[in-house]
Amino acid sequence: MSLKEFIQSKKLKIAIMALVGLLAAILIFAAGMLVGYRKAHFSDRFGENYYVNFVGARRGPGGIINEVSGRGYRNADGVSGSIMSINGNNLVIKDKNNNENNVTVTNKTLIKSMGQTIKVSGLKTNDQVVVLGQPGNNGTMNAILIRVFNNFNGNNTNQN
Repeated sequence: MSLKEFIQSKKLKIAIMALVGLLAAILIFAAGMLVGYRKAHFSDRFGENYYVNFVGARRGPGGIINEVSGRGYRNADGVSGSIMSINGNNLVIKDKNNNENNVTVTNKTLIKSMGQTIKVSGLKTNDQVVVLGQPGNNGTMNAILIRVFNNFNGNNTNQN
């Protein structure tokens, strides 16, 4: 068999397609592992900073931060729910699972309400929001975009 016949052979084409398929499967698996790692890392950082974020203490009883039982992995890149509290540029958002999520607003955060760009001072408690962001190293989410939905659940009548 000559080199030209080998290159044009059906077996070589099948082998190349199999290798490409295997490479694609490995890349998809690696991407899934990366996403899972980011979620686990964010949840771990959240657990380590739980008392700092919500109670204000450096550590839990006995100097060790206890794991909050029953808590699933949190989404490090976004959250939706209602604003529970606003403290300067820090928001606490209660999601559909009743989890409290700390969100940090920066001067680069885009906040939109009713087609208008607003400032963090235009946000109110009980506003229904969707936040897209990036995980912070301290268990908070750094907001990139906050979208306010008035009358989202029929109970909120704030006008921004």
